[in-house]
Amino acid sequence: MHRATTNLTSNDMFEMKFILSERLKRGRSLAYFASGTRIREGYKELPFENVILIDHSFKDVICFDQKVIKIGLTATLATGLLKEVGAKLDAFVCINEGLSEGNGHVPIQNQGIFSNILPLMKEEYIHVACPGYYGQRKWKKMFNLPQLATVLDENDVDYLDPKIFSDYYRYKKCFVWKVKKQTGEPSTFKLGSRTITVQRKNIWEDYGTRKLFIRCSPLETDNIKSVAPDVEILKDYSFERLLQYCTTNKIKRIGLSPWLRHSYNGFLSYIKDNEERFPFPQELNFYHLEKNDFKQLYALAQ
Repeated sequence: MHRATTNLTSNDMFEMKFILSERLKRGRSLAYFASGTRIREGYKELPFENVILIDHSFKDVICFDQKVIKIGLTATLATGLLKEVGAKLDAFVCINEGLSEGNGHVPIQNQGIFSNILPLMKEEYIHVACPGYYGQRKWKKMFNLPQLATVLDENDVDYLDPKIFSDYYRYKKCFVWKVKKQTGEPSTFKLGSRTITVQRKNIWEDYGTRKLFIRCSPLETDNIKSVAPDVEILKDYSFERLLQYCTTNKIKRIGLSPWLRHSYNGFLSYIKDNEERFPFPQELNFYHLEKNDFKQLYALAQ
């Protein structure tokens, strides 16, 4: 899945990134993930100055075609590129990822990948998707995020016609939401001398402020590490190895994704019992997207 940027020299790539950065500073931007390589007629009529098409089937890493910007990378690598150039997006589109057809490998809108995309999106943005593509049960889990999402109809000024982007509407109904991010209030308690905080918040929002230990699909591990080398993958760490790693490197603050199948008492007991042996980390932040995660931790905070 990893796509190397070998079709451009380092100087060319630097120049293309600079042009991309400057372009995205002007006007509103929409990103269409798993767009396919077809440039549809309706794109030029969209109320955005920049229409970014992201699909690993494009031949070039970055290509400009009037208001259309083509990025030939996987979703995770394209996300890393857009973060690098400081993009802030007004709309997200993902309708048909080719999971059944063989072109897609992992669902872009699952929480593992989409949580990484979310920091690109403005605090309020438009989301276009097809829940029926995944099935309603899976979609309910995917879209269970810290947000207020309002379905738009054709009469809303912000409505985007999904038929502009894909013909998949012939098989399943597509929806358009206006989304407002809503970070939950943090809850904090002491465990020995350590401070524990639990919060319904996207862990990627705090990338760079603390050491992050995340979950991701094995298929995406290399991609994630290539664009976010400072993260660690939770499955690679036992309780002891995690504390040993933090103590050896004197890492004071860490962030953790949900894992352990909702049972955290064993982990809390371990870090409390081994505080003298492993004095780091001193602050642990537990982040979650789904509403009902970390019930044990919230109970302790109360």
